Amino acid sequence: MKPWHFIIYIMVALLGFSIVTVYSTDMVTFGVKGSSYQFMKHLLWIGVGSGLLIIIAKVDYHYLQKFSVPILVVSGILLLLVLVPGIGTVTNGARRWIRLSSMFGIQPSEFAKLAMILYISNHIAENYDRMSKFMYGFIIPISVVALISGLIVIEPDFGTAAFIALLSFIMLIVGGTRIIFISFMIIAAVPFLHKMLFEVSYRKDRLMAFWNPWEDPSGTGYHVIQSWIALGSGGLTGLGIGNSKQKLFFLPESSSDFIFTIIGEEFGFLGVIVVISLFILLLWQGLKIVHSAKDIFGFFLGLGITIMFGLQAIINIAVVSGMMPTKGIPLPFVSSGGSSLLFSMAGIGILINVARHSAPGENLPVSVDNMDSLQDTENKPPVFMRIYHKIAAKIANFSW
Repeated sequence: MKPWHFIIYIMVALLGFSIVTVYSTDMVTFGVKGSSYQFMKHLLWIGVGSGLLIIIAKVDYHYLQKFSVPILVVSGILLLLVLVPGIGTVTNGARRWIRLSSMFGIQPSEFAKLAMILYISNHIAENYDRMSKFMYGFIIPISVVALISGLIVIEPDFGTAAFIALLSFIMLIVGGTRIIFISFMIIAAVPFLHKMLFEVSYRKDRLMAFWNPWEDPSGTGYHVIQSWIALGSGGLTGLGIGNSKQKLFFLPESSSDFIFTIIGEEFGFLGVIVVISLFILLLWQGLKIVHSAKDIFGFFLGLGITIMFGLQAIINIAVVSGMMPTKGIPLPFVSSGGSSLLFSMAGIGILINVARHSAPGENLPVSVDNMDSLQDTENKPPVFMRIYHKIAAKIANFSW
């Protein structure tokens, strides 16, 4: 079985958990709205995402490289449009959505994640031998990252902006940007981070609730406490499908950001382990595809998407279990929500595309085996890429 076959099966399994759990949480509103609105909307987006996945999987990913800059420009325009009153829709005090209808809307920040991965992958591919230079490895890409992240912060959505920045830094470091550049930038950004985290009241409240949610159990600590109650109630095997108590308007965002909590309550510890295992398998197969990529652009494109899925899963699970402050990062393929689901499935389409165009035995211009033996220091890959290749080689060659 090829890695991209395995990835499809993993995605379908995660979507299966998603469909069952969203249906379960939407049962609560059947009597209120008279129809399963959220569930039908979720199925509709799965259908749209499946179509997009098939199209992207069949079109050579090198076309995406040619249009990486225009795609980023479109992403920037959408991020500007969402800030315009009358175009962007305000939800929970933030202007993050462009609504096309009651069923359809787009969240530009979700599109920006993929657009940034495409841009950085193309930038590294075009400047592979110059990534250690201050201009090409730091100033140019970081300026673009700062612009896109800044537009998202204005919405405001500091969490997504920080997520895109973190994802970009990881890709750049693996691509050859000197870690000292990133280190000094992070140090220089400390005053800004302090202002964003401690001088904005609701973010400061979230941080305080993270340290001690029981100090305000009906206010800032409400989400995490209700999440703990749900996870604890599930026990080993869960309460059963449809039997969650916390979805009865106790736990906010039970079908989206906190859907992992409902899975824990209804499927129990065993269900939670299955979902976590599926994400581990997804990362494993993603690394196998990355390792077999035949060119630098495909390598970093697959790497960025794999890291994106992994980071989102880690952050979401950490938030709902109280290991991180509350932040609205969706669980890929599981949380309900059109834009997140749509662009996650598009990411799977790109991974499949990279895998299908990677001929057996064909690899990056420098193979894993001879990286350390190269004498030409000008063409020798960056140290972080060599370290990554060694780790990825062991993971990719792992067999049950």
